[in-house]
Amino acid sequence: MFKKNDWIFGLISILIGVFVLVNIRDLLKVSNSMDPAGPAALPSIIAWAMVAIGLVHIATSMIMIRREKGKGKTETLPRRERKSLTPVVLITLASAVFIACLSSVGYPIAMPLLIAAIMLSVGVRDVKKIAITSIVTTLILFVSFSFGLNVDLPLGILKRFF
Repeated sequence: MFKKNDWIFGLISILIGVFVLVNIRDLLKVSNSMDPAGPAALPSIIAWAMVAIGLVHIATSMIMIRREKGKGKTETLPRRERKSLTPVVLITLASAVFIACLSSVGYPIAMPLLIAAIMLSVGVRDVKKIAITSIVTTLILFVSFSFGLNVDLPLGILKRFF
């Protein structure tokens, strides 16, 4: 179930959990919530769970590394495992570019590009499939959030049309 290099996932999980815990402080000040536990309860529980999961992964990974060192195996990250991290890095970079460009470019343009980048990074090469999936998914999400839930999504350069 656990692998030697799970410490990477554990570290990322802890960092995300701590980031959420730090950023929900403003939700603790909200007093007009209908939820008796408050608006910060669920994000706080999920963040603490992510920290706990991260600690478990780091601990088990360190145990496995120590066992292998005791057997005399000291190898770096194998080529196959490094190659499997490439999609993770590409998706992270695409997400960072998406976040940076979202307000200026707008959701209707940035989201299909993000979906296409993610599909390309995981190995989908059919251009027709990428285009259809990107556009249809963006359309469904945009209509659902903008009109169904009345969420103001950033429109960027398309603001004058809406």
